[in-house]
Amino acid sequence: MSPRPDLSWILNDLVTAPHARHAVLLSADGLQVAASEGVNRDLADKVSALASGVQALSRNGAEFVGSGDTPWQQTMVSYKGGFLFVIAAAQGSFLAASAGSEVDISAYGYRMTKAVERLGAELAVAPRQRA
Repeated sequence: MSPRPDLSWILNDLVTAPHARHAVLLSADGLQVAASEGVNRDLADKVSALASGVQALSRNGAEFVGSGDTPWQQTMVSYKGGFLFVIAAAQGSFLAASAGSEVDISAYGYRMTKAVERLGAELAVAPRQRA
């Protein structure tokens, strides 16, 4: 198995947006794949577990939102001090990012989408193999 490319550069670029704070790329099963500068391993692990749960719960709401095939794309959680965004990245991966309460939500969501598009298949995470 070849080593994964270093994807932290795209996450570091993402958090240069006004009021952006952190970004973590995670696998569908909640493991950190890459993180922006300033995100230590403990924080990345917590965010990965949280974001994995958020996206799983959000996927289960598809039937409530629409009929037929309604795939989950993004979830935003609002806090008094800011926002948590979780967006589908590629097969088996998700992008979680945080920003302060003054962030332009639409612009930041768009920037996240563009980051995912730029990396494309680089973001794909294969399922873990059982030992």
